[in-house]
Amino acid sequence: MKRRDLIGIAGSAGALPALISFLDAFQPSAPCSLFVVLHRSVETSHLAEIVDKATSFEVCEPGDGEPIRSSCIYLAPPDCHMMVGHGHLHLKRGPRENNFRPAIDPLFRSLAVFGMGRVCGVVLSGYLDDGASGARAIEASGGIVLVQDPADALSPAMPRAAISAVGEPRAIASASELGKLVGRISGEPAGKDIAADEKIKLEMMIAGLEKASMANENKLGELSPFNCPDCNGVLWEISDGPMTRFRCHTGHAYTAASLDKRQEEMLERSLYDSLRSLREKTEMLRRLAERGGSTTDRLLDRAEGYSQDAETIEQMLLTRNSDAA
Repeated sequence: MKRRDLIGIAGSAGALPALISFLDAFQPSAPCSLFVVLHRSVETSHLAEIVDKATSFEVCEPGDGEPIRSSCIYLAPPDCHMMVGHGHLHLKRGPRENNFRPAIDPLFRSLAVFGMGRVCGVVLSGYLDDGASGARAIEASGGIVLVQDPADALSPAMPRAAISAVGEPRAIASASELGKLVGRISGEPAGKDIAADEKIKLEMMIAGLEKASMANENKLGELSPFNCPDCNGVLWEISDGPMTRFRCHTGHAYTAASLDKRQEEMLERSLYDSLRSLREKTEMLRRLAERGGSTTDRLLDRAEGYSQDAETIEQMLLTRNSDAA
C-alpha cells in the first residue's frame, strides 16, 4: 500500500531553527524520505552537520541522479534547484525562481508531478512567498500541505502566503507540533493520485533547463508590459489562483512580491550607476576647465549642472534608504 512517504520541507529566513524543532519532534510511523530546500547563499555552509545532530536519519546533499532512499534527508545544495524524478533526484543550475537557487517552487512542483498522493509539503518560516505556488501544485495533485503557524515563525510572510495560496492546509501549527503530525501522517495511506496539470509539468521542466521558449511561455500566461530584471527579456503574466506570477522566456520566475523586490534592487543599482557617472562627468569637466582657455566658463557651467543632477540622485537614494529603515 502506498503511503505519504515523500515529505518536502521548505523555508527561508528563520527556517533553520524551525527545521531543527521539527526534526526533534519527528518520529515517523512508516519509512519515508525528506527533501529540504532552505534559501542559502552559494558559500559552503555547515547545514548538513547542523541537521545531522537533530535526527537519526541519514543526512546528505545529493548529487544529480542520486536514488531516493527511505530514512534519508536530502538537503538542496547551494546554487542548484533540487527536484525529484521517478525514484531519483535531479540537481540543476536552472534559472532562478523568486530570486533564489535553490528555490522552493521547483521542488514542490516536482513532488506534485511524480509523487502526487504520496506527498506531504511543509512550509516553514521565511520572507516573501516562494513555495506558495508549489504548495498549490501539491494539493492539486492529491498531496497535502502543512504550514508553520505564522505566530510561531521568526519570519511569518512565507507561511502566510502558503496559507493564502492553499486556502485550508491540512494543519497550521508550531514547528514542533508539525514534526509530530508529519510523523503520524507518514504512516497514512496515500491520497488519490491526480495527474499534475500540464502547466505545472512545463514549469518544472523549465526549472531544469528544459522547454524554456517563447512558444511555451505563451502556454503559461499573457504577455505583460514588464521586462525581466535579470535578463531584460519580456515577462509573461501567469494567473495562479489567488496569486499573480511572472516568467520570462529564459526561465526566470517571480511572484508579484519577489518581482517587486527584484525591481527595487535593480532600480537602486541604476541610481548608483547614474550617481557614479554624473560624479565622474563632473570631475572630468572641472579638470578640463583647469587648463584654461576660451571654453573654461562653459565647462564649469556644465560641471555645475551635472553636480546638481548628482545631488538630486543622492537625495533620492538617501530618501529611499530612510524609507526602508
